[in-house]
Amino acid sequence: MIRVGIIHIGSSKIRLMLAEVEDIGYFKVIDELKTPFKVCYELSKECVLCSEKLIYILSTLRTYKSLCEASGTKEIFTITTSFFNDIKDSESIISMIKLNLNLDLKILSPEEEIKFTALSVNRSLNTTNSLIVEITGTSTNLISMKNREIANWVSLPFGGINLAYTFNIADRILNSNLDESISFLKDKLNDISWLNNEFESIILVGEFAKTVVKIDKFKTHYPLELINNYELSPVGIHEIYNVIKCKDLKLRRKVEGMDLDMVDSIFSCLLIFNEIIKIASPDSIRVSNNSIREGLLYDYLYKNYDVIENNLDYSIYGILNSLNSNIPHAQHVYFLSSILFDKLKPLHRLEDKYLNILKTGAMLHDCGISINYQNHHKHSLYIILNSFINELTHKEHLMSAAIAASHRFNNYHLPLAQFSYLINKLDIDIINKIGALVKIAEGLDRSLVGVVKKLRVYFDDEKVVITVSSPSNLDVEIHQAMRGKDFFKEIYHRDLFIEKERWQN
Repeated sequence: MIRVGIIHIGSSKIRLMLAEVEDIGYFKVIDELKTPFKVCYELSKECVLCSEKLIYILSTLRTYKSLCEASGTKEIFTITTSFFNDIKDSESIISMIKLNLNLDLKILSPEEEIKFTALSVNRSLNTTNSLIVEITGTSTNLISMKNREIANWVSLPFGGINLAYTFNIADRILNSNLDESISFLKDKLNDISWLNNEFESIILVGEFAKTVVKIDKFKTHYPLELINNYELSPVGIHEIYNVIKCKDLKLRRKVEGMDLDMVDSIFSCLLIFNEIIKIASPDSIRVSNNSIREGLLYDYLYKNYDVIENNLDYSIYGILNSLNSNIPHAQHVYFLSSILFDKLKPLHRLEDKYLNILKTGAMLHDCGISINYQNHHKHSLYIILNSFINELTHKEHLMSAAIAASHRFNNYHLPLAQFSYLINKLDIDIINKIGALVKIAEGLDRSLVGVVKKLRVYFDDEKVVITVSSPSNLDVEIHQAMRGKDFFKEIYHRDLFIEKERWQN
């Protein structure tokens, strides 16, 4: 295990991401710092750093570097993006950072910025036929993704900060200033011929994305803390846009979920995004928790580790490793439950799209033991609901956690009222159908050493018979699995029998 630090000088903030990298190439963020830093307020003006701002940068970087070194960081990447080229005397500032702090500040090219952003999103969500949108302080990046590959991209030289101050929409919004800014945006966006392609979704990334999510969550009383794969709607974005448009800086600060560092740029970001939505007309809008920093880290991992390609597997095995969980047991429970799922399809009638839920719930069912064995099913629920699990929708996330929590023989039921925003009674029925199978599979590996080698299933209108075979004694496994017979009958309306079959190698 090593630690890697990424210091990112952005057009609105200086950020530090400190990550712990496991031997399997999995990383988790263990610390983050961000410091406000705004330059290039207007499109037409040259960016100039006064001595106070230069001292501010050096002081912030020194603090970040000290934290990295104190935590035993092996690698420190210090990056910025192309806006830094617009700062007067940028080369001398880079030299000063090198001389004073021994940090090599790298200005990423637009191509590199796009590459890392696309990579980070690819690792968090399904990007098939999607438009990635990132609105920073001084730029708007648009990336068209086809089959997880970059098809088209453009980096536009305007973002939330410079648009806000160029058209005087940072504070109270006048109709004349608004009309000017909209006209400007339409001219720029209409020049992008591929932007009106049919996109299945827009994937929004960056600080603006997270702020919009927080505002939307307060508005809807959303029950989960998750950001990755959060779903927004064009109507919802327009509602937030209208709310912010009517408020000056003072009133914006009172909006629940508002990032106070963005009060002057939030409206202009919404304005840009609203105009993009009008042209792209997506079926859905999703948010990725990843950004350029995660993309840079993934690039580092690919060069130095054998990274698991499957996004879901990467998340699951990363969680299991970081919690020192019993991976062979997790794998075996998943193996047994997936066989049961397949053989009992005529009874549960669930599509294969639920296999990701089955895998997540089965593999992570015992992860709560890392907190405490007592009530570990509840701890598993908490861990899953608060873990970064790539590609799962929030409903799938919740259903996986509920399946994991239901694996013990204690009649645990997910409180429907608490999560009614995301799931309904039909979803609860699916949770119970899959949960019953995981409960049996977990019992069939009670000794935690994978003694059940073969499993067959037979059923009729009255019963389900599971036959298991092994060169080892299976009395404990069969006894434990049969503890779930009453719940199984309640869900599948059939009596459950588990029998040992003579072992044949």
